[in-house]
Amino acid sequence: MGLTMLRLLLLPVFLWLILDAPHDPHHTRTERWAALGIFAVMAVTDKLDGYLARRLNQVSRIGTLLDPLADKLLVACSVILLSFDWIASPRLHIPLAVVGIVYGGYIIVAAGTLALLTAIGKVSIKPRPLGKTNTFLQLVLVMLTICALNVSPALSENLRRVLVALWWAVAAVAVLTCLDYVRQGFRQLAEERQKMKE
Repeated sequence: MGLTMLRLLLLPVFLWLILDAPHDPHHTRTERWAALGIFAVMAVTDKLDGYLARRLNQVSRIGTLLDPLADKLLVACSVILLSFDWIASPRLHIPLAVVGIVYGGYIIVAAGTLALLTAIGKVSIKPRPLGKTNTFLQLVLVMLTICALNVSPALSENLRRVLVALWWAVAAVAVLTCLDYVRQGFRQLAEERQKMKE
């Protein structure tokens, strides 16, 4: 819970550093390296938070709600910001189609969660392998994009090739993750309705 709150508190600092960084793509920016460091800390505390909660048996209802919220806020804000060419440069910015797919998946899952709460009064949100892969790929995408903005033009061009592949891998996994959560939602709905009939 404490690590989740730390991530939420660090998010505005990360966003400020990204927005405050100079936009000349040919020079290394201290602000961007600092932003990358903070982003890495937030990504590590996400994994550490879940591990400690399970290990110490300190899983709370508020924690299970805040933890995924902190993850989604971190990734969604970062991906949206890095889609602007005045922040990430015209060659390295994340395409709007990828941003739309990532963000759209979050909206569909959030709407489905609210629909389940309305229909059956509860919802069980459990981490899924696709969901973990989705989050991991999105975190890597953000970190590599920030790195590509700070390195030499030659290395940046090599990173761009990796980023192009990653853009579409992220989009594909986001779609599959969304479909998986929708399927799980319908399963929960069917199970609860079956219980009501018994």
